[in-house]
Amino acid sequence: MSEEQTVDNLIGSLRKVQEEKIEEVEEHLRKELGQAEEEYQTELEEIDKNLMDQFDNLMSNHGEELNENVDHFQQLLMELKGAAYHWDDEFWYNFSPGKVSEVAVCHRLGTLKISGHFNQLETLALVPIINGQNAIFLSSVKIKKQITQAFQSLILRLIVTSPKGKIHLVTIEQLSPDGNILGIFPNQHKKQQSIEDNLNKLSQHISQVRKEYLTEKYPTLVEVVAEMGCSPVPHYILAVSDFPNSFSEEAVRQLITIMRKGPACGVHTIMMVDTEELPNLNLEGLDKEANVISYEEDRFIFRNGIAQSEPSDELDFDYSGFDLELDQLPAPDLLEKLITETDVSVFDHANLPS
Repeated sequence: MSEEQTVDNLIGSLRKVQEEKIEEVEEHLRKELGQAEEEYQTELEEIDKNLMDQFDNLMSNHGEELNENVDHFQQLLMELKGAAYHWDDEFWYNFSPGKVSEVAVCHRLGTLKISGHFNQLETLALVPIINGQNAIFLSSVKIKKQITQAFQSLILRLIVTSPKGKIHLVTIEQLSPDGNILGIFPNQHKKQQSIEDNLNKLSQHISQVRKEYLTEKYPTLVEVVAEMGCSPVPHYILAVSDFPNSFSEEAVRQLITIMRKGPACGVHTIMMVDTEELPNLNLEGLDKEANVISYEEDRFIFRNGIAQSEPSDELDFDYSGFDLELDQLPAPDLLEKLITETDVSVFDHANLPS
């Protein structure tokens, strides 16, 4: 065998060994890759199973929370009755103001909604007017109709769902062309007290209640009622429909005092503020002591007064993240029925100091 043939044979042997080694390495890699893929699939299946278990658990808890919300919603309706039912509810078919036996602690002004990943949470927007708070509706040209009807709806609800003689209405407004009170109630007297007269009478009433009934032990009328079992004086709703129009500086200061001291004495202010007339609303912090309904970023917002003044209190929830759907006035036939059956004594101010 020549030297050249020997070299060729040697090269051939080396190539064969190299190919066998490559095949061996490739086979080993294929086995490792297959094993890694099996382990990867097993881990994926385990992760998928864990995620599904967590998802099922989340949905189960979410369902329980939703059911609790629905139950709570229904319980509120049953307890508050006319103070909470929507005007379209069949509850109103057989309702009569004369059948009401006690004043509700809260009154509805609409519904609050917030959307989650799976469902929408809905609850009532309730204002504890009689329990010692005021309400401020911030209005503008764009939302005037909706805000006005929500304002009227809340006052109507307060009146028709309260027993005779328990609530009286004092209004500061520009009477509508037909002379109706707040644009909906027939005006029995056909005359209007001045802003100053109304504020003076309420201020004197507040002073009288503070002097005769409130004590260090019972600093609010609500606590006096809880102790006595009945209210020694009626509640007064001061409805201001067009603040600050026609208000003098002195009247504004007097209104601020009434809003501060009034709720403890059973005098509650519900006011509609013209934000274009008063763009930089500053009622010396009163907006933090009231339920404020405003329109921001193309949606209505409800801010609870207590939650604003005591944001650290865990018992009070901040609803500003919810979308507020305001109640409007009831259908004309129901509105007429309720107004017709409203006792005219609600407009009687005989108990106020003259």
